[in-house]
Amino acid sequence: MSRERRDELVAALIEAMRENATRGVLLHQAIAGRFGLNSTDIKCLDLARGEPNLTAGRLAELTSMSTSAVTAVLDRLERRGFIERRRDPADRRKVVVCPTGNHTDRIAPIFARMRASVDQLLRDYDEEALALFVELYTRLNAGARDLTGEISAMDEN
Repeated sequence: MSRERRDELVAALIEAMRENATRGVLLHQAIAGRFGLNSTDIKCLDLARGEPNLTAGRLAELTSMSTSAVTAVLDRLERRGFIERRRDPADRRKVVVCPTGNHTDRIAPIFARMRASVDQLLRDYDEEALALFVELYTRLNAGARDLTGEISAMDEN
């Protein structure tokens, strides 16, 4: 492949990824809006689902958000009945964020539709291509996580 063709493909891929990120934010905002939340709230709820014994401090660490911003997110989620704050029985000073599961039944049909659409699309790709996609997204996610932390740290200085 020529250098020029490679540069064209890289530019096209970066543009497609940029549009995908924008579409993802807009999609998640539309989903969140159905529940009276914003996209940050719904993504924090998603993190709470996958993290046992999640604390507000840990959520701040995962999101690179300030603790006051995380508190506001948790307040909204709690008011809507999506999470509960519970004292840790092992350490009563510690408060753990627990998803209530109230959103699961209401949101499941939306994500089932998305999953079916993605499954249909991915049928066009062989195992080797799928493995490459997994590697690409894993590396992109790690880079985004690192950059988010770096950008958040710049705000503090």
